[in-house]
Amino acid sequence: MKNLTYLILALFMSLSVSSQTATNFNCNDCASVNHDLFTELNAGKVVVICWVMPCGSCVGGALAAQAACQSFSTSNPGQVYYYCVDDVANTNCTTLSNWCSSNGVTNTTAKFSNSAINMTNYGTAGMPKVVVIGGGTSHTVYYNQNNNTVTQSGVQGAINNALSAITTDVKEIENSDFVSANIYPNPSNLSCSLSFNLVKESKVKIEVQNVLGQKISDAFSGDLKKGDNTLTINTSELSSGNYFINISNDGTSKKIKMIVAK
Repeated sequence: MKNLTYLILALFMSLSVSSQTATNFNCNDCASVNHDLFTELNAGKVVVICWVMPCGSCVGGALAAQAACQSFSTSNPGQVYYYCVDDVANTNCTTLSNWCSSNGVTNTTAKFSNSAINMTNYGTAGMPKVVVIGGGTSHTVYYNQNNNTVTQSGVQGAINNALSAITTDVKEIENSDFVSANIYPNPSNLSCSLSFNLVKESKVKIEVQNVLGQKISDAFSGDLKKGDNTLTINTSELSSGNYFINISNDGTSKKIKMIVAK
């Protein structure tokens, strides 16, 4: 009976978290860089927020959340943000930064001591408190835990779910007009080569898109010959992260995933 009670409670907590949505904030971090949460989420980022007092009992959860975020640094570079936030913004940035440095919490995207990031928007307090937010424009909360219930595996699973939700509606589209399409190198840094075999001469348009399928830039537009074609895609101005190369002609298209790692 006790196990059944725990199972029901866990299911209820899971459903409650998955149906929760984030509260926006717009404020500067400790380096005076401005952040708007919804703008970042809409751009396909996953944001992990860890509130700390800071205190000794906060270290374990903060390190677990950091390790979970870092585990995506190769597969999803620049897409998972880790924010370390003072719980009620009554600790100055210098003290917060020193606490992070002395306890190994050194891979944060940003640190904040700003009351605009209010943990009470996500239920009860408890140090540390960690939430995982993503899903693109849905602004969904995928994880919400306090104290010693924060685990690396739990945060990793939530980040995976958030990333999956972002790309659910942006799938690689097969187009028989483009054969053996390939990007090299992938990941790329300054540039990469896109090669494909075109079954017929046609006008082709190539776009760079973000993970939500939104156009970032035009890479090529013009007539291409039947057979093998190779084009250079400039990635020097792109931030680290996941993208799509969208190749289209005559109203049909093919998407290829591209990773940029700086």
